[in-house]
Amino acid sequence: MGLFKKDEAVKESSILEALRIVNDPDLNRDIVSLGFVKDLRINDGNVSFTIELTTPACPVKDQLKAEAQSAVAKLPGVTGVEASLSFKVTSKISPQAKALIPHVRNTIAVASGKGGVGKSTVAANLAVALMKFGAQVGLMDADVYGPSIPILMGASQWFAV
Repeated sequence: MGLFKKDEAVKESSILEALRIVNDPDLNRDIVSLGFVKDLRINDGNVSFTIELTTPACPVKDQLKAEAQSAVAKLPGVTGVEASLSFKVTSKISPQAKALIPHVRNTIAVASGKGGVGKSTVAANLAVALMKFGAQVGLMDADVYGPSIPILMGASQWFAV
């Protein structure tokens, strides 16, 4: 470790420049120009920051985090790196949609013109997966002849509205 001066300070600009090598493969741009790097802090060579992605379902989130930590750790004067992930799901809601379902930001419809193809199973699994990522989820079964969501979700009692 004798390669660097003891008083060499880590600069924010150096960290951001190092993070420009970390590219989001779906968007084909680096995480700095995409505005994903948030809450950058430097304390005596210890660097911490958050990578704010657009969805918790990002398939490469762990890869992006690892690449970002590795890139910053290589900088002179950096003694520790702590990267965390956060998610900001954005949606554009029309005024008509806001009036139809107040306080609901996103809806996902699972539909088919044929019965018995697994719509309820897909909807139930999607709801559980989104909950595991931290989303607040509501699930509605619109099958008036035989709703199966209560059975799939293990509800002992259910009632139709």
